[in-house]
Amino acid sequence: MLAIEAERVTKVYKGSSRPALSEVSLKVESGRVFTLLGRNGAGKTTFVRMCATQLMPTSGSIKVLGYDVVRQAKEVRNLVSIVPQEGRPLRALTPWDHVYNWLQIRGESKASARDKTEEFLRKLELWEARDRPAMNLSGGMKQKILVAMAMAVDTQLLFLDEPTIGLDPVSRRQVWSAIKDWKAKGRSILLTTHYMDEAEMLSDYIVIVDNGSIIAQGTIQELRRVIPHNTRVDIAKDGLDGDALKSYGSVVDTGAGMLRVFAYESSVRELSELAIRRNLPFTVSPVTLDDVFVFLVGKEAEE
Repeated sequence: MLAIEAERVTKVYKGSSRPALSEVSLKVESGRVFTLLGRNGAGKTTFVRMCATQLMPTSGSIKVLGYDVVRQAKEVRNLVSIVPQEGRPLRALTPWDHVYNWLQIRGESKASARDKTEEFLRKLELWEARDRPAMNLSGGMKQKILVAMAMAVDTQLLFLDEPTIGLDPVSRRQVWSAIKDWKAKGRSILLTTHYMDEAEMLSDYIVIVDNGSIIAQGTIQELRRVIPHNTRVDIAKDGLDGDALKSYGSVVDTGAGMLRVFAYESSVRELSELAIRRNLPFTVSPVTLDDVFVFLVGKEAEE
């Protein structure tokens, strides 16, 4: 069974003439980390909220674990859990209160809820803060409370909408480790992110979304082959004409005062010599997922 199956899904918000999502079709296989990658406003959160039955599609259909999100919303809600992008813990409740009470609401016995609460608070390094009200915790710890609540529930599908926003590097890796453990149990995860390192670290399959449409999809290895060159050269834009560099490869203006040239190795030496002659800063590196995104979209995802 597919975890998610979307057919020609479009969402237009009231008062807007421009669709937040347009004719999106995709299939999410069970037991995988499936990532929607794109800039803020690309349509990622809209798709997640429709899959979680929080929004109605304007047209098209979505099935989650075989259930239609419109006609069988209750069945869907019983099988999924979510970390929403705009979620916030309740100020007066402790990490223990949040996770334990949520597990009770989702039908866990008291004994099971106690065990799972301890397990996930320890896993996400919240155990020492378990009795402190959320109002007295850092923003990163508050975010980890939401992750613990969602992961502690025994569901088949987990929605993680930008789960590591605001987290320090150590906390991000704690969340990544928890995601890997959750997947190892054979469960499915739909992740949204605009962090390239996160997508590369966790994803089995990636869909790149921009302006409400899918522009590319595949495994990381497949996406890297989108660029017909295997090396990138970043050169300071000052005084350079991007069109004049096209003989060396594909040229993208990153919008950060740099021109990015995706070139064959045979052209790298010539480009480097050009930069040296003009006394322009430059770097040479292999193609990454971030390069694929810039090549397709034209701007960095984290802008």
